[in-house]
Amino acid sequence: MSTADNNNTVKYAINLLCKWNSDRELVIDDVDRYTGEQLNREARCLAQGLIDLGANKGDTVALMGTASCRFYAAYFAVHKLGALSCNIHVRESAEFIARTLRQIEAKALICSGHLLVTATAALESLGWNIPLICLDDDRGVNNSYSDLVSRFPPKEPSLEVSPADPAIIILSSGSTGTPKGIIHSNQNFVRWLQAAPALFGAVSRTTRFLVNVGTSFAAWPFSSIPILYAGGTIVLLDGFTPEKFCQAVEKEKITMAGPVPTMIRMLEPEITQRYDLSSFEMVLCAGEPPTESDIQRVLSWADTDIRCLYLASESAPGAATFWELQDSLLNSKPVCAGKPLPGADLRIVDPEGSIDDELCTGAAGEIVLRGPTIAQGYLKNPALTAQRFVRGWWRSGDMGHLDEEGYLYVEGRTDNMINTGGIKVHGEEVETFLLQHAAISQVAVIGVPDPKWGQRIEAHVSCSAQVSAQELGQFCNDRGLAPFKQPKRYIFHDALPVGVTGKLDRVSLRERNPA
Repeated sequence: MSTADNNNTVKYAINLLCKWNSDRELVIDDVDRYTGEQLNREARCLAQGLIDLGANKGDTVALMGTASCRFYAAYFAVHKLGALSCNIHVRESAEFIARTLRQIEAKALICSGHLLVTATAALESLGWNIPLICLDDDRGVNNSYSDLVSRFPPKEPSLEVSPADPAIIILSSGSTGTPKGIIHSNQNFVRWLQAAPALFGAVSRTTRFLVNVGTSFAAWPFSSIPILYAGGTIVLLDGFTPEKFCQAVEKEKITMAGPVPTMIRMLEPEITQRYDLSSFEMVLCAGEPPTESDIQRVLSWADTDIRCLYLASESAPGAATFWELQDSLLNSKPVCAGKPLPGADLRIVDPEGSIDDELCTGAAGEIVLRGPTIAQGYLKNPALTAQRFVRGWWRSGDMGHLDEEGYLYVEGRTDNMINTGGIKVHGEEVETFLLQHAAISQVAVIGVPDPKWGQRIEAHVSCSAQVSAQELGQFCNDRGLAPFKQPKRYIFHDALPVGVTGKLDRVSLRERNPA
């Protein structure tokens, strides 16, 4: 493999960003402030420790934790040895985590200290032994972060990594309760690092990015790692509250952040007016579009640009679209998904047809994307890969249309994905879970508009025996359904509406939308 090939790997990208920012603070959390030199040194020690524990190039290492300086060093360590990183949601149950570890065939699990009990329970039910590394010290485990950093030399692993080698598995909700594993190569990863300035606007060594997204979400590697690659500094917010957000912006002179609209609505003027938020230069919105009132609230903080992003785990930043504030000011375009990045392309096609069945301007259909960072496919699911990835295009499952000037407007899902507070939940997964209750004979889980959360999860149920909403809520808690997936409201029916084919008619339930 040539030197040029080596350059298109995550391993090489990490070394470059740490080398040229060795004396600058790159990652800041509540306790630590890591320079590029410290980040690289500890990542190298951890990589050597992972090799000693049996992890090798091509293996998958799972990570489960809140963002911290140590979490970033551990994440970099995984890529230094040419392994695949896979971040798991911190709020899932031990059973769900064990099922995920089996699916990805994890060879090690790295977790934050406060998740140690859940991680240990997951490993006990896994069926085989894998090493557990705790990011916090004095937790009574064999492999603590400090132990590995002190035991192993800061030596760069000599393993050769190719651009085509898989680098990351991003987990996405699945209708059966088992998440899809979306695989991106090293080359894809590097390309999305390089795409950041086009998507996020000006990104440089002066950028100070506030990270307020969980490590398991695609937005975490899609945003924070590119900022580091550009030499910017990331400031980590451990749990969002309006006060903590404003305090961090004022103290660290934050120039860029990506709060979802639900967070913006929680940042009420009586709170924000007590802080200096004028350092903002860019506010990014993804997951759902901001409303006009959301935009005006952001503009009350600072004379900042605002971008609304449309991308997915399968597309990554290099095959994304964006709307920017200037589209409204100069072109009178309302908030929408905007236009593709340079090098990206999209079509609107018949959702029941092929990717060549393009629809005319203004017609609603399925959004299909193409670009330099489209994923390799789905883990252990060749049938779904063949269905969704066609000749370089990816079928998103999202519905939308293009206007006469080529601006994209997203209208919803071809399936039943619910976006609540910026977190995507598959309605069918919750339905499958609720159907385990003996009293429920039919269930349809939908998202309905909510002024705070964007969408709230509602369960429409038909029961064969008497049961209350409180009992169903307790059932979800007792059986380990993650709180963010639990319905906010239960609505009882004698029978649920069905269409002519016998399928549940969720459209009519959404149209009813009882108050």
